[in-house]
Amino acid sequence: MVRLLELLLLPFYLLMRCGEELTGEGRWYRQQLRSMVCDRPPLPDADFLQAVAAAPGEVPLWLAVRQAVADSTGLPADAVRPQDPLAALWRMQWLGPDLLDLVFRLGALLGFKIPRPAIEPHVGAVCYGQTGEFHEFARGMVRGLSSLTPAEPVNGLSSQ
Repeated sequence: MVRLLELLLLPFYLLMRCGEELTGEGRWYRQQLRSMVCDRPPLPDADFLQAVAAAPGEVPLWLAVRQAVADSTGLPADAVRPQDPLAALWRMQWLGPDLLDLVFRLGALLGFKIPRPAIEPHVGAVCYGQTGEFHEFARGMVRGLSSLTPAEPVNGLSSQ
């Protein structure tokens, strides 16, 4: 049954891959991935937290936001830097920037349900071509999350 489904979906997959190559998106993604992962050294969590001037109580939140964005783009967390342009990070996502997806990912990482309306006022509209840097977006997410977080540590996320 699974084999039959794979055979039926193969033409759609190949069509999608051809479209990516014709438009240049596939090539752009591979170049961006290479430049973010291979062409610069990884940024450890401690250095990341120092660069964003994270308060001690916000450390798990900053790391969770970094991990959620990294997961949605296919990057390792240590490849996401505070000065990365939001436009590039959003373009690396399969379906584009999606605040709801990030909220779900953050909820899974932090271990509690996050109401999207509580986050939206702090980050504004999340859209393609958004100007700014990752740390500005992450600061808004952390501000929104800080009013919702439980007092206990969250899922082992801590500075290294």
